[in-house]
Amino acid sequence: MEITKDINLYILGAGKVGMSIVQAFAQEGFKVTAIDISENNLKTGLDKIKNNLDYLIDKGKFKKDQKELVMSRIKQSTNFDDLSNADIVIEAVFEDIDLKKILFRQMDNSIVSNEALLLTNTSSLSISAIASATKRPEYVAGMHFFNPVPVMKLVEIVRGVETSDDTVEKIIELAGLLNKTAIVAKDSPGFIVNRLLNALFIEACRIVEEGVGTPHDIDTGLKLGLGHPNGPFELVDNLDAIPLILHVCEYMSQELGSRFKPPVWIKNYEKSGRTGKGSKKGIYEY
Repeated sequence: MEITKDINLYILGAGKVGMSIVQAFAQEGFKVTAIDISENNLKTGLDKIKNNLDYLIDKGKFKKDQKELVMSRIKQSTNFDDLSNADIVIEAVFEDIDLKKILFRQMDNSIVSNEALLLTNTSSLSISAIASATKRPEYVAGMHFFNPVPVMKLVEIVRGVETSDDTVEKIIELAGLLNKTAIVAKDSPGFIVNRLLNALFIEACRIVEEGVGTPHDIDTGLKLGLGHPNGPFELVDNLDAIPLILHVCEYMSQELGSRFKPPVWIKNYEKSGRTGKGSKKGIYEY
């Protein structure tokens, strides 16, 4: 399969991240189909893309005719069987290894062609474990995007134990056509970027727990002392990512040791419904 912008590309999962991936591909000239069991998720996701493009138009960074062109490249479907046309599927559902394995097994067994690449946007879970649900582990790899996907220039490619060199090269080509820079990681919990980010976040939580500094002091220190655009607490709040990062850190603590285990106070924040800026309460209140 030759990697061009004319490939049959499908994004499985129309949540916040999935539709952000859809937008990024459509903006770069790809025709892309979003697949989800929920019509409401698809509608909400499409409305979000329209709002994002309207924001760019208001800022003078986009033109109305460009918006119409981008939207014309996006299709939606609730029919899983539509994946039979796919050259590449990028799965972007919730970080649940069992769910991902079920989806990959279904695609592999009866839907997607034998030559199609099956990629996952997981930020932390084992590519090798996900690939084991298929009979084509050499065609399975991670293609991890960073939020907001249309803006962030990095793509993290993760190779499982059985991922072929050819598959990795094809994903690098795909990332290039998407105007992204690719790095390649071996299959290890959190891979490269999230392993660093999660370690930073957990250590920041410990600093708060020990009374060494407040969240505001920590965020200010990271920005003005280390040149980060956001501190760790601001970042997770802006992404409404407290539940996700705690879920991932618990998994990483099982695989890599207790250094990734979240302190009780931040777990209690999540239990109380403090998920981030979207809920008006996260590490900070809005």
